Amino acid sequence: MSGFSNTKPDVAFLKKRFNQNLAAGEKLIGSEYWMTVKGYPNLSILIRTTQLPEMAREDVEDVAPGGMKFNQHGVLKNSGEFQMTCVETIKGDVFAAVRKMVLNKEYLDLTFAAAAESNSGADAGLTRNYLHCKIYSDAVDFGSEDTTAAVKLPLRVVYNWAE
Repeated sequence: MSGFSNTKPDVAFLKKRFNQNLAAGEKLIGSEYWMTVKGYPNLSILIRTTQLPEMAREDVEDVAPGGMKFNQHGVLKNSGEFQMTCVETIKGDVFAAVRKMVLNKEYLDLTFAAAAESNSGADAGLTRNYLHCKIYSDAVDFGSEDTTAAVKLPLRVVYNWAE
């Protein structure tokens, strides 16, 4: 006899999971999003990657006599940072926008929204607004062997309020 002694097939269980997954509906694809930067409408189409940052509260730790540890929810962590990248155009649109943001000490509002094709781009409730944001550009890579890669500016967004 090969295999484990406690192994048994359960096709009915697998079909149940399949049907539950099917009933949950179409899944959101990672490329189905739209992000806007208030004051810079031309950047939305150039954003190639972004993130939904954490949603959390600070941990409050208490240790009772005898060393028993207990954690509880603290204040809302409603500021933070996330990464995004923008593809550059041959006119330098992204570089010019980021340079203006940094030199002028601009604080920006950004909106992330799901934009599924099956919803004709409607967000269906998955929207996050990031307020009073600072934008930073990390180093941008160029290479003489990158003949099939578009130049992308890696950006860091530091937000002060999320809703």
